[in-house]
Amino acid sequence: MPVVYVKYTCQTVVMTGKFDETIETNEKTIGGLLSELNRNYPGFKDIFITPEHGILNLRTMITIKRVGVTPFGVFDPNTEIRNGDKILFW
Repeated sequence: MPVVYVKYTCQTVVMTGKFDETIETNEKTIGGLLSELNRNYPGFKDIFITPEHGILNLRTMITIKRVGVTPFGVFDPNTEIRNGDKILFW
């Protein structure tokens, strides 16, 4: 069960009321994590995956910082999340 550190900026701070949080999740992908966050913060997923298209919104960004890897942007909701990932939603 991955434990990830999540940081929020811009509209996601307003939506969550937080700048960051640590989440223990059963989810294995960014898409799954977005669904979990959407249960806690209704509408969260719609910011990043537009309901009418079902793909990541190019006006927002998700970045993952992982130990031993250069930080990278997420373009696929099936991107794997790993224990210790630092994920920025903006």
